[in-house]
Amino acid sequence: MGAWLAAVLWGLAGCSTTHIVMIDAISNPAKPLGTSYQLEVNDPSGGVDKELGVVALALSKDALAARGLNEAPTGTKPDMIIELEYGRGPGQTSLVYRGPTHVSKTSKWPQDPAAKLVLVYEKYLQLTAREPGATADGAAPLPPVTPVTPKKRGDELWAVRVAVEDEEKGLAPYLPVLASVIVEAIGRNSGSEIHVAVDAGKAAAALPHPSPVPSPK
Repeated sequence: MGAWLAAVLWGLAGCSTTHIVMIDAISNPAKPLGTSYQLEVNDPSGGVDKELGVVALALSKDALAARGLNEAPTGTKPDMIIELEYGRGPGQTSLVYRGPTHVSKTSKWPQDPAAKLVLVYEKYLQLTAREPGATADGAAPLPPVTPVTPKKRGDELWAVRVAVEDEEKGLAPYLPVLASVIVEAIGRNSGSEIHVAVDAGKAAAALPHPSPVPSPK
């Protein structure tokens, strides 16, 4: 596990909930990272939960700012177009057991005789950066509930997908955890899917302007 992941391995001894976060990160070493971006939002839910969309957008911007990236001023061409996607999977049956403070897949903790089949849901956050296409003109970012308008895409610069899988359905409480892990993964190559333990009580502290999380509905 590389040193770049050290920042997310906080507080494993404490009473806070610890989540196992799955990280899949890729980067194009032949392309410069750049510093300015235009954000586009792909909301698979169709914008049903507007409040959740606003929080996902704000936390993603916080993560990008923590990595030293900033939104390009209106009317200027950004170094990259970043597409944001977030959501929750439909649920699938998985063999899990209860660790000290959370539910986790059996492959990540000592085997527990009480392991059983349960329905788990994947909560994920994904950022994909590309070079500006021919139509990228520095226009204002799309609202968080507006689907991305198809356009000619530039070459991919980097992409990060982070996810947590457990029995809970709500995405909102997981967003600060997922956004905090993205900070150090941007521009990196994980090589394969990596699993790290993250203290949920400390995750938001890694972001420059922690955003409020809406209450579960």
